[in-house]
Amino acid sequence: MHKPKILIGSPIKQKSHILKEFLKSLSEIDKEELEVSYLFVDDNDEVKSSQMLNTFSLENKNVIIYKNEEELEQNYFRDDNTHYWNDQLIWKVAKLKNMMIQITKEFNYDYLFLIDSDIVLNPVTIKHLVSLNKEVVSEVFWTKWKPGFPELPQVWLVDEYGMFYKNRNEQLTHEEAIRRENEFVNKMRIPGVYEVGGLGACTLISKSAIEKGVSFDKIKNLSFWGEDRHFCVRAAAIGIELFVDTHYPAYHIYRDEDLGGIVKFKQQARKADIANVQIQAKEIVRLGMKALGTYHYDRGYSLPWENYFSIDMRKQLNIEIESQQALHATAHTKVNAFVENLEYASYDEKTNKHHIKFTLHNYILQKGERSESHLTCYCEVMEEAKNYKIMSFEVVGEYKVAASYNEHKKPEKLTLSMIIKNEAGRFLEEVLQEHSNYIDSAVIIDDGSTDQSIEICKKVLSNVKLVIIENPISKFSNEVTLRKQQWQATLEEEPDWILNLDADEIFEKKFSKEIHFLIHQKDFSTISFPLYDMWDKEHYRDDEYWFAHKTQRPFLIKYDGNYDYEWLEAKQHCGRFPKNILDIGSNAVSSLRLKHLGWSRHEERIDKYNRYQMLDTEKNDFTTKHYASILDEKPNLLLWQE
Repeated sequence: MHKPKILIGSPIKQKSHILKEFLKSLSEIDKEELEVSYLFVDDNDEVKSSQMLNTFSLENKNVIIYKNEEELEQNYFRDDNTHYWNDQLIWKVAKLKNMMIQITKEFNYDYLFLIDSDIVLNPVTIKHLVSLNKEVVSEVFWTKWKPGFPELPQVWLVDEYGMFYKNRNEQLTHEEAIRRENEFVNKMRIPGVYEVGGLGACTLISKSAIEKGVSFDKIKNLSFWGEDRHFCVRAAAIGIELFVDTHYPAYHIYRDEDLGGIVKFKQQARKADIANVQIQAKEIVRLGMKALGTYHYDRGYSLPWENYFSIDMRKQLNIEIESQQALHATAHTKVNAFVENLEYASYDEKTNKHHIKFTLHNYILQKGERSESHLTCYCEVMEEAKNYKIMSFEVVGEYKVAASYNEHKKPEKLTLSMIIKNEAGRFLEEVLQEHSNYIDSAVIIDDGSTDQSIEICKKVLSNVKLVIIENPISKFSNEVTLRKQQWQATLEEEPDWILNLDADEIFEKKFSKEIHFLIHQKDFSTISFPLYDMWDKEHYRDDEYWFAHKTQRPFLIKYDGNYDYEWLEAKQHCGRFPKNILDIGSNAVSSLRLKHLGWSRHEERIDKYNRYQMLDTEKNDFTTKHYASILDEKPNLLLWQE
């Protein structure tokens, strides 16, 4: 088995009492399954600091110390207020870091880990960063850059140290700028891996990034201060994404007074290690149960489940699965499930097993009829072959949570109805994956696709009954004809409820957990939802022409075979349902939100603008202005929050 080769590099000009903590941190690194070497540039003024490096080289393997003989007219200076750099010092450090990049390349290391000599690491940091498989990734650390300042991370989003995005030419109030900055800073406190625009001081650089040409060389037409900024701009320019990990924050000894916080940091790091183990144990249960709950009588499992379970559990489950397959095939059964209320219950030191408690929302579809159950379950999880595995699975109770509807009535069948055309490169796979968590069947009209849209539908919706109708010639230019075809094909599926969505519409996550309670109510026949026009991944538009989210429109209806449905005869904007659906029964207004992703890419906004101008020959004053607003350079955007 190949062990990743890591070169830990650090230019060192450091006080001995700070260097002591830095070197102790490096000696405590978890090196299991790693091949680690060290390259230190000794640029110290203190003799004791140089002696410490020599002692470290005697006590550890593969340590190279390079004595820097270059003299500068002005030395590096720091005090209890801040650190003082000049241009000559910065580019001296850049030259040393470039030397380390070159050595990494020449001696065929897999990674270079560049770290400043006033950083204390969590022992698992380097192994964890390697496991992320990113070309460039830093571990976060926090610093009060000046006394009395709040702690800030060493990573940023834009420019020299900008911590929020804004659209080009967007004018922000001071309050909005502070809000966006706080949002980013608070996000860095949440364990995760996030893309950033700038980073440094505690950074893992992969061989692939080095081969592409990353460098700390000065970019002549860039005035940004600091070699890390020039490194990051160059990396982005050659197509390398930059990331920060926040699972195992490092500790920055920026001032002598920070030495007193090391003990507390290490205590918190141990707690963080325990918390991350618990997170991993819970996640393996969630993924394993989800995969196990995707059985289809004809296609087997749409998600592979075996990798989440121990060898013994796989054998046991395979026996149970084989004994039920014949029954499932004759009954036309498919199973779907998702995990709720994941809870880390306990840890057994004797057996090294983690106990996870959760609720399994399980439903089975037999010949078009749904049966549901909510199961209280326990799993035991432990590490096996360096990965967490489910060792046991036990159902300890079953209960019903939907007592508000008639439990003797057969479950309602929910059918997704959708029109697609050349959606493979857009949002189709993402939205269908989410819809597959709660629908029983799907009817899809493919209106003349020439890409892989149909193949995506078949792959993602393998666990539900799927009807695909292919139009060899598109009918979109006369929308009412297309919508009538969609309606009739959906009715042939004999649905109880019809969810009519476009291929770029997706509900917020909690929809999958609440929808079946909604449709079991007997007091209404349509359900309306607010639709949010997303202008990018994190913002929706809100102005005089973009306000769909301020009203609710019906996307879900209960079909009534005794009702005479009528259509609006219009070539464009005829509506996705018949025009008189609100005339039957009552309409429920839901606060569950629907995201419209179709406006979230600039190039697609241009395409839609051109298409609407060509197709809509009966534009009125409002629609004319509405179409023109698509091209607004400074739209009013609001942050989407789950």
